[in-house]
Amino acid sequence: MNQRMPRGFNAWVVATVGADLGSGVLAFSLAWVASGHGPALVSAVLTLTVAPSVLFGLLGGAVADRFGPRRVMIVCTCAFMSISAVLALTVTVRPMSPVALVVAAAAIGTVSAFHRPAVGVFPRMFVVDAELGAAMARVGMASQVAGAIAPPLGGILVGVIALSGVAWIDVVGCICMVMVLLAVRPPIASSPAMEAVSVRGILRGIATAGETRGAPALLACVALVAGAVIPSMVVGIPLVARERGWTAAEAGLIEAGWIAGGLLAGAWFSWRGTSARAWRGIAIGPVLVACGLAALAVSPSWTSAAGGTGIIGFGVVIFTAHVFPTYVRLAPASMLSRFQSVLILAQRAPQLVVTPLIGILIGFTTTGPAFLCGAVVALVATVVVAANKTLRAVGSASVAGGVSPAP
Repeated sequence: MNQRMPRGFNAWVVATVGADLGSGVLAFSLAWVASGHGPALVSAVLTLTVAPSVLFGLLGGAVADRFGPRRVMIVCTCAFMSISAVLALTVTVRPMSPVALVVAAAAIGTVSAFHRPAVGVFPRMFVVDAELGAAMARVGMASQVAGAIAPPLGGILVGVIALSGVAWIDVVGCICMVMVLLAVRPPIASSPAMEAVSVRGILRGIATAGETRGAPALLACVALVAGAVIPSMVVGIPLVARERGWTAAEAGLIEAGWIAGGLLAGAWFSWRGTSARAWRGIAIGPVLVACGLAALAVSPSWTSAAGGTGIIGFGVVIFTAHVFPTYVRLAPASMLSRFQSVLILAQRAPQLVVTPLIGILIGFTTTGPAFLCGAVVALVATVVVAANKTLRAVGSASVAGGVSPAP
């Protein structure tokens, strides 16, 4: 059954499309420019985008619990806007150097460390537990719509208006998001956790996530799937395109394939909600991801490669549509953002290891073996789900009221 959402929520979802479109076009353009300098710089740029989330992500979650997700999102979006404006002005004066690429990646990653925990729990400020799966799927679908358009658009725009013009597009998206956030007032207020921004408060959030039944297994699955997919897509696609003689626009279409595949699954979940037996979606998703990575490894043309990434996107959304709402329901009300920061740490930390390894592996061989390694890693997530009795018993309905910490 179609689930109606509050008007303010829908306005934020629409703004998310614009903001994510701007950031997605910029991210693809930065990766493409970096790929012209070789695999090492692509890996370095992605690593510096991810590393701050690992270093400061737990603090970012504590700040959002202390001051509220909405306030943190407004400040961070203004920071993103400033970074893009400075980047646009810089590359107008001089060509984009490797040093400038590294600095831009580090700045974007640092702001993201504070922005992502707040965004992850913001849907919880609009809906009750029973509607959370559909709400989060709707936000995910908005990001996927932008993500499907951004790579091919970025491939075209980086050659037409250059990196400076792409950066100004991101500035416009940020302005629209700030205006919406200033106007929207979520119906469910967040209670400030005064002790959150302290060593004790941060450690308490980590400990509670580790003690809550089902949470450690969910975090392990997220780490495995993120480690398999994200580096393969962000580093692998630009490099496989250059390796096999495909153009920047074709590389953008390949990357858009995994977003487009996710749209098919995301549209269904945003309309009908997620399955009550969440573990099945968590287990099936990585299997599809592995199949898509294997297809990408042997694709002779960009069209078949786009088909492989489409399968990846379909599997990723089946996985995330079930694992993320389940995890958010496990979090105590005063620790929503701190729980989310632990989840983001599980997503990001593996990339610090996997991304350099992919760059090294591709440098010695080709992109095919790197994609096959990612497929094997994804399959391990399915094994984790199948072997965990607690996670198999935790369905969407059973966690609606939260699950108490294990003794």
